[in-house]
Amino acid sequence: MKRLILVAELVALIVPAYAARDGWVTVDNLNRRTCPTSTCGIVGVLKFREKATILEEKASWARITKYYDASCVNGFSHYVDSSNKKCVSSNGKFSEWVSVKYLSSTHPPDPAATASVNYALVKSSDDFRIYKDAFAIAADQLITSGKCSANDFREMGGWMKSSNHRSKPIYFTYCGGMRSSNKVYLNSATGEIMR
Repeated sequence: MKRLILVAELVALIVPAYAARDGWVTVDNLNRRTCPTSTCGIVGVLKFREKATILEEKASWARITKYYDASCVNGFSHYVDSSNKKCVSSNGKFSEWVSVKYLSSTHPPDPAATASVNYALVKSSDDFRIYKDAFAIAADQLITSGKCSANDFREMGGWMKSSNHRSKPIYFTYCGGMRSSNKVYLNSATGEIMR
């Protein structure tokens, strides 16, 4: 028994623990998966410039959360948004993994840092890097028409992604106060503004 304990202590000294480190997302949307392969379920995304703590690396994948219950009911995980939702005895617990190739050891520069005029009014918008032109044009149209003021955009920081339209590029802001009747939506792909 003493020999087994001694061997375990020696292994602990020889095999260093993985030192967690930070990584920043370099793509617009980085899938968070339930295991270190692209066939695993997707439980959400990390956005451009978002920080993740890398707890472990396996091949070209980084584990970014501790292991947690997969919430399996009738053979399927309730946490998985898309792809493989199936629960088997080997995945009653999972953690979240992302592809290492889309993480940087340095924080990417903020594309809004050099924003000017109406771009400055919407520089804190969700997905600014992708839709900055659509956001600035829509803000200009709303301010010019008198439906919104520059202060509305300063107060809100720009456009926020609508959770009611997850699969579409629909964003919203408030013009004239934070009541639902003052919510203005923008389809950033078409430029359509709607209430």
